[in-house]
Amino acid sequence: MSTYQRRSNLFSLLVAVATLTMATGFVAPNRPMAFANLQPKQRQQPYMTADVAASGGAAIPEPSLTTFREAEVLGLRLMQEGNYEEALKVFQKGMKLPGSNKDVVRTKSVSGPSPVGGSMGGFESQNVYPLDEFELQAAHYNIACVHAQLGNLDESIANLQMAFENGFNNFSTVRGDPDLDPIKDQPDYRKLMDAYDSKGFNPFGFLGK
Repeated sequence: MSTYQRRSNLFSLLVAVATLTMATGFVAPNRPMAFANLQPKQRQQPYMTADVAASGGAAIPEPSLTTFREAEVLGLRLMQEGNYEEALKVFQKGMKLPGSNKDVVRTKSVSGPSPVGGSMGGFESQNVYPLDEFELQAAHYNIACVHAQLGNLDESIANLQMAFENGFNNFSTVRGDPDLDPIKDQPDYRKLMDAYDSKGFNPFGFLGK
C-alpha cells in the first residue's frame, strides 16, 4: 500500500472517530491515533460489567468486541470514567483482535491441483488483519497511561517505550499528558525521554549504549 493510500485510510479513520465522538458526546484532544483519549462534554452512563453491576446499579451488557477499533473506543471510555482495571483488560484484548493491516498467510499444504496452476498440490491461505503501526502506537500508549494510573510504573514505562519503538514521536503530548504524571518523576522515564526526545536519536540510548 502506498504512503498516499495509508494516509488516505488514516484520514478516513479519523473522520469516523470524529463522527463517533460527536454522536456519543465526547471530544478528542491530541493523542496518538488510532484513537484519542476521550474527554466528556457531559457525563455518560457508566459502562459496567455484570460483576461490577452486581455490587449495585443496573448492568449494561458487555459488548462482544470483534475488532481493535471497538476495543479502543470502549477502553478509552472506561478510562474516562476512571475504570482503569477494566480499561486495561479491554486494551489488552484489543491487541489480540483484528486490526486494519490486511495480510494473507499460508495455513497448510493441500493435495490436488495447485490453486495457481502448474504442478499438483498447493497451499490454503487465509486473510489476517494484524495491527498497523498507528494502532500499535495507540495501544501501547493507552496501556502505558492505564498502568500509570494503576500505579504499575514499570509496566507503564515499558509500554511507553513500545509506543516509541512503533513510531510514536509526539513527545510534547507525552510530557503534557496528566495520565502519565505518576511516572514522570521516575529515573527510567527521564532516561527514556532523553533517549528518544532528542536530535540524532540513538535507538540504544535507553540501554545506556
